[in-house]
Amino acid sequence: MRILRFFFFSLIGVLVLGFLSFFFGREILLVWGSTMLRTDYEFLLKKGYGNECARQFSYGQDYWTQIRFTSNKNYNLEVVCEDFTSSPIVVATKKLPPLLFKKSSGGGFIIDDRELPSFIELSSMGRKLFIYTDQKTLHSNYLSKPDLDYDNGPLTSCQAHNYQCCSLDLQSGLGNQTTSVTDCPKSCYESCLLRPSVLSFNTRPSPDEKIRTVEVNSGEVITFSYVLGNGKGDVFKGQLSKNEKTSILEQLQTVFYKQQAGQKDNEIALPLEVSVDLGDGEMFQGTNSQDTFDHTYTCQTTVCYFQAKISIKDARGVLSVDNELAKMIIKVNTL
Repeated sequence: MRILRFFFFSLIGVLVLGFLSFFFGREILLVWGSTMLRTDYEFLLKKGYGNECARQFSYGQDYWTQIRFTSNKNYNLEVVCEDFTSSPIVVATKKLPPLLFKKSSGGGFIIDDRELPSFIELSSMGRKLFIYTDQKTLHSNYLSKPDLDYDNGPLTSCQAHNYQCCSLDLQSGLGNQTTSVTDCPKSCYESCLLRPSVLSFNTRPSPDEKIRTVEVNSGEVITFSYVLGNGKGDVFKGQLSKNEKTSILEQLQTVFYKQQAGQKDNEIALPLEVSVDLGDGEMFQGTNSQDTFDHTYTCQTTVCYFQAKISIKDARGVLSVDNELAKMIIKVNTL
């Protein structure tokens, strides 16, 4: 009986200790991260960097400093010379504490009289903290960002805004888009949805693959076939490489951030709606990922041309890519 009682109270103690460690731990991480940023901000604010521009680019010029995030954890302290804004001088490279991430779309903080205030959102285990600038001072707020006019901070990469570079031939951008990025200004979205893809769209008789044209006689049956893919490009994207040496803490951070961000295996959403416009006013509708069907073309003149085109829409309304593989020319001859 004493053993059971000891075990019970020990279990309760462990749970309470774990509960307190979780809640106090994330508060400590948020304070740690905000203190780091505030210290770096004040460091850049107080120190003059006029000689850096002259040393780097051979002559003195106006400049400003900035804290620019390069990912959801890494950031640089930089000096930006006015005549060379695309080549900032890196003063130091920093990293947020473990299990602490930047979640907002802001790129960081610009320390300059001409710039609007900017803000970022830090997150640790479900707890968030807003960090923002106002009158060259860094502030923090647990509830919400103040009702002020903000800009996105320094020009940086899509990943640093906590957005994704979508491959538009395989993916569809979802949510807000930002064009003020250095790597993919046309395809930087909050998230990317995989698009259904056409792996094969063929006929029997077989088409000329170079010009995607099949030739038949009027009244002759032509058999169409198609095979669809799930839209995946690199199926290992976002996973930890088994050959890459990473610490247990880094692996834990990767897994935890994926769960926190709601990242899931990005498959296309079933059921599919398959439509084949046969070009002569007829349509084929289906829901299978692969199928065959017959169709007969007729021509009232010496020769007729029709374009057959396949398109797919998944359950979320994401459309397949409209490319040459999804189209075919049917040449119909009259005997």
